[in-house]
Amino acid sequence: MPNGGTPGLAGAVAWVTGAASGMGARHVERLAAAGASVGCIDRDEDGLNVLVDRIKGNGGTAEGVVADVSHWSDVSAAAAALKRALGPARVVVANAGIVPSGDFVEHLDPSEWERVLAVNLSGVFHTAKAAIPQLREAGSGSLVLISSTAGLGAGPGYAAYYSSKHGVIGLMRTLANELAGEEIRVNAVCPGWVDTPMVDEQAADLGLSRDAAAKLFTADHLIQRLVTPDEVSDAVLWLASPQSSMVTGVALPVDGGLLARTFTA
Repeated sequence: MPNGGTPGLAGAVAWVTGAASGMGARHVERLAAAGASVGCIDRDEDGLNVLVDRIKGNGGTAEGVVADVSHWSDVSAAAAALKRALGPARVVVANAGIVPSGDFVEHLDPSEWERVLAVNLSGVFHTAKAAIPQLREAGSGSLVLISSTAGLGAGPGYAAYYSSKHGVIGLMRTLANELAGEEIRVNAVCPGWVDTPMVDEQAADLGLSRDAAAKLFTADHLIQRLVTPDEVSDAVLWLASPQSSMVTGVALPVDGGLLARTFTA
């Protein structure tokens, strides 16, 4: 495939969780275009097969493994399978996540709380835990955790989502401290409102059309449009590459100024 303009990723082995659709699929495509061999992890077997076939059809290297990141046994087995197929990972993107309904805490079902944290926080923990031995074996590496602007602020409703994404930031900072001495960098990307199928899901939750929801969401941004998946992938690829070789422990917003608006009186 043509080089995607990200030096240092040719020949690297990378994993992406939540790879079958949305931002995850775009991260896979961009990593493959930059020359990486990409391990794709998701629960959606059909989506994985379509993605892997597309990467291979464009001359890239990709392998898909069906796994639920909320289960350690799944993630551990996926890590072993990808190492056998591709070699030890040098880049790992913990992207898998879900967005629940916006119920206030008083009305939030405990099972929904547990489900969201199992995927959004425990899933990232499982991914990092499985990745660390391979990143160490590769000699250096980059672990990129996908959080959200919801990990750097909060509002009413979506308590499980906010809490899980704040947890990802805390986990990232802990891992950055633990792994820096081994040349393994750990950072987080914090997108604002991104133009993915999740916009449709949240529109439905709010009882709005997609256009009305997008207008509502983009009002939060100083740059008043949705973030594109490529704009998130640009940050992921930079953090994955040697171009960011002295960057670790950073929560990087890709939010069109959302946080600047949130915290400006």
